[in-house]
Amino acid sequence: MKSWPAVLTLAWTVTASAADGPGDAALSFLRGLKDGNAVFSVGDTAVSPDVPEEERADIAERLDKLGRHIRPDDLRVIEEKEDGELAAVLVSQVTNYDSGSVQIHAVGLVKNAGKWRPAPLPSSFNSTGLSFRPGFLVRAKQLEDWMLRARGEQLVRLKDNIFSMLSEEMRKVKSPDDLHDSTPEKLAGDFLAALAARNLPAALAIAGGLEEPRPADWDDTFQAVSRTLRSPEIRHEKWRLLAAPQALRAIVQVEPEGDDRLVSVVALDPAGDFSARPRPKLVHLPFLRSKAGQWRVKLPQELLSPVTQKASPGQEEDDEDFDSELLARYPAKLAELHPPVREATARAAAETVLAALRTDSLNALCPRLDLTGQAEVSLDALGRAARLWQRFHQQDDLASPVLLDVHEEGDEAVALVQLVSGKVPENARLETIFLRRSEGGWRSNPGFSGSAALAQVKDGAAFGRWIADATKARNDDWSAGLLQRIGGIAADSAPSEDDARRIVEEWRKAIATGDAAGMLAGSACFDDEAGKSKLLRNTGYELLGRQAGEILGVHRAGRWAAVSVRVPPAAGDDSADAYAMHVVAATPGGPRVLPELDFFDPLTRSREFLNRRLWDRVAARLPDGARGELESIYEKHRTISAADRERRLKPNE
Repeated sequence: MKSWPAVLTLAWTVTASAADGPGDAALSFLRGLKDGNAVFSVGDTAVSPDVPEEERADIAERLDKLGRHIRPDDLRVIEEKEDGELAAVLVSQVTNYDSGSVQIHAVGLVKNAGKWRPAPLPSSFNSTGLSFRPGFLVRAKQLEDWMLRARGEQLVRLKDNIFSMLSEEMRKVKSPDDLHDSTPEKLAGDFLAALAARNLPAALAIAGGLEEPRPADWDDTFQAVSRTLRSPEIRHEKWRLLAAPQALRAIVQVEPEGDDRLVSVVALDPAGDFSARPRPKLVHLPFLRSKAGQWRVKLPQELLSPVTQKASPGQEEDDEDFDSELLARYPAKLAELHPPVREATARAAAETVLAALRTDSLNALCPRLDLTGQAEVSLDALGRAARLWQRFHQQDDLASPVLLDVHEEGDEAVALVQLVSGKVPENARLETIFLRRSEGGWRSNPGFSGSAALAQVKDGAAFGRWIADATKARNDDWSAGLLQRIGGIAADSAPSEDDARRIVEEWRKAIATGDAAGMLAGSACFDDEAGKSKLLRNTGYELLGRQAGEILGVHRAGRWAAVSVRVPPAAGDDSADAYAMHVVAATPGGPRVLPELDFFDPLTRSREFLNRRLWDRVAARLPDGARGELESIYEKHRTISAADRERRLKPNE
C-alpha cells in the first residue's frame, strides 16, 4: 500500500509511481473521459467480453456522465493499494483551492499481460468477468471496501486542510516582508500579472491571504477571485478589464500618500461586447496598509459581486466626466509600456499590423501604434484598432485580412486591405490602414485607419483620390490579380507526392490559423467565373471551420495528385468526420490546391450529387482521360477513408 502522511503531499505532488503503474492507468482513464469518448473508453477497460451490449451501453452512459465533471488538469493520484493483479487508486480533484470543488475518484484496476486496465465502473470490480478466479471475490471486496472507506477519509482531510495548502503556495510567491516593503503601484502590477496568468495563490496573497488574522472580507474576496480565475470565459465586465487575456491595460494613477491609497487602471477590452465599438474604461483598486505594515488590495463591491452591477441612470455619464482626465493618460502610459517597433518598408509594417490584429489580444498591436500625439486622437485610434480586431475574431464570421495594395508618397503610406468574410468571401469589404515613416522605420500613423487617419496625412487630398480609385476598382472584383488561374493542365504533369503533401500541409495550416492570404497563395482555379467563385466560396467555408485535419495518404495519376484528409467537425458540432480529397495540380506558380474540386467520400445522397457535378466540371474543362485519371484516384481515396472510419470505430483492434 502506498500512502503519504501529509495531506499537502497527498493532494499536490504527482507521485513517483512506476511507469504504467495503476496510478498512471487510473489518471489516463479519467482524463480520457473528459473528451467525450465514453463508448471507446469502455473498450479500454477490463470489461469482460461476455458483458452484453445493453450493459455496455449503460456503462458508457454512466462514464459519460462522470466525464462531464472531470477537470483533467486538477487530477492527482493520492493513494494506491495493490493486491497481486488487482489494485485500487484514489484520485483527487481540487480546483483553485476551493473546498467546494473537492472530489475523490476511486478506480479499481486489473493487471493483464503486464498492463493495468481500469475496471469499467468506478469504485467497483463489477463486469470484469473475473469472479470465477479463486479468491477473487474476497480480494475484490476488500479493495472495494477500502476504496469506500479511504475515499470518505481523504475527502474530509482535503476539505479540512485545503487552506493550509493554499497558504504554503501563497508564501512561495509572496512573503509578508514582500508585502511590507513593496508599494501599491508595484503590487497592483503584480496583481494584474497574477490575474493574467491565472495564478490564484499570487493574486490572493496580494488580496490579504497572508495577513493574520485574515481581513474581514476574506471569504468574499476568495470567492470572487477564485470564481473569476476558474471560469473558462470571464463574463463579469469589471473582472474582464482586469483579467481577460484580450484586454490591453495600464496603471494610470496611484495616490502618492497615506495608508489608504487608490490605484487607477484603464483597460480596453475588445472581446467583452462585439456589438459595439470598444472604448477604454476605468477600474479603481483601493490598497490598504494593515497594522503590521503589509499592503493589500481591497476589492471594491463591484468586484466582489458575482454579476456586473449596472450604474444608476445618469451615474455612468457622471463617472465618465469625473474620470476623463485619467482616461486621457491611458495612451501615453501604453506608449511607455510598449516601446515602438518599426519596419523597414511600408508593406512590411502593414503586414505586421495585420498579423498583430489576428493574435488573441491587443498587446501585440500596441508597439505598432503611434500613441504619442494628442490623447483624443490616440484614444480614437485605439478604439478603431479594437473594432478592427473584433472583425477578425467575431465567431459567426471570422474575417481574415488580405493585403491588396500599398500606396506610398514620401513618408506617408496607406494600405488597402480586404477583410475576407467566412460567410460571403466573394463580397468586397475594404479597409484602409495608414502608415508613417519616422526615425527607425514605418508604423501606423496617429489616426490608424479610415477618415481619422486620413486627417493626419499631410497631402490628404492626393491620398483620398488614390483610395477612391482603388476602392472603386476593387469593389467589382477584390481578388483581381491575386488568384492563380489556369486554362488547362498538361498531361502527365502530376506533382510529386512530397510536393502535394507539402502544399496541402501549408494550405490546411493556413485554414487552421485563419490565414486567408496563405490559403489563396496555395490555391488555383480554372480561368472562368465559375472557378473563381467556387474557390472563394470554399475558402470562406474552410475559414469558418478552422480545422487543420489529418493527412491519411497521397495519390497520383496522370496530371493529378490528390491528398486524402480526415477533417474533424468544428468545436460544438456533433457531425461525423469529413473525408476530403484535395486535388493538387501543377501550375506556372508551382503545385497548387484546386479548392473548386472539393471531393468528399460520400456519406449522403446530396454529397454524391455534388461529386457528380465535379466530375462533369472536369470533363467539360479538360481533354478525355483527365476524368478517368481523377476517378481512379478517388477510388483510392474512398478505400483509405473507409479503412480510417473502421479503425476509429474499433480503436483496440
